[in-house]
Amino acid sequence: MVRIAGATFSFGDLTLEASAKVLQEIGFDLADVGAGWDGYQQVPPQEAADDSEGQAERLRRVMGERGLGVSELFLMHFGKPVNHPDPGVRAWTRGMFDGITTFARKAGFESVMLIPGHVHEELGQTPDEAFDTSVSALQEMVAVAEGKDLRCNVEPCVGSIAQRPADAIRLVRAVPGLGLTLDYAHQVQLGLGHDEIETLHPYARHFHAKQSAPGVFQARPDEGVIDFRRVLRKLRADGYDGVVCVEFVTSQAVLDAGWDMRRETARLKQVLEDGLAAA
Repeated sequence: MVRIAGATFSFGDLTLEASAKVLQEIGFDLADVGAGWDGYQQVPPQEAADDSEGQAERLRRVMGERGLGVSELFLMHFGKPVNHPDPGVRAWTRGMFDGITTFARKAGFESVMLIPGHVHEELGQTPDEAFDTSVSALQEMVAVAEGKDLRCNVEPCVGSIAQRPADAIRLVRAVPGLGLTLDYAHQVQLGLGHDEIETLHPYARHFHAKQSAPGVFQARPDEGVIDFRRVLRKLRADGYDGVVCVEFVTSQAVLDAGWDMRRETARLKQVLEDGLAAA
């Protein structure tokens, strides 16, 4: 059964307690949680790694008080990208990941999600070296996550080594056990159509939903080009049985445009619920 979630990191720099309250008020009963999002995080990565039991107990308490389950922990970053050219940096990142996944398991998450890395041109890294380094690092991280009964996913996002479908598929095929957290908005920004993005469905284990358009990071639910009814219908046809998380992101641009993030999140939630009913 496809489940709908909300993201704690959709509403700016709110605390975990405040963002959980917002999600409850909108009507969600499932949440993705952010870690390492600068001002948009509810779980500080270093604290989660150093005090996994204490931070997990806090998260379980806060979410439980609001009737919220948890699905995926989004590790935007927790230091440097996973494919940093410096082996010492990557070793530190692996250590952080071990601690954070211990927290994630104790807190009840189903999966953790990472950014797949980018090409560090300023450090002399070539595209092939960036890809190979990501493969090596992610192989280790998948093993760590699976050892704790967690799934490890990456988001094929703009600017990463896996921003285009062919590159994302190449990456997950090179790392057995790795899955995708798919967000059409990233590929739509590149000018790709639904049929091209749908090739990623077989590799998707989690899904982010935000409206978007070519060259536009996010748009209001009725202003973009993503046909969520088609997306949900195709996901079901392709056997997807996971979570679809509403994931608008607060930015100065949308605030300047007069967005009410709670209202737009609630509107997209309704779009998804209507799409599921019709799928």
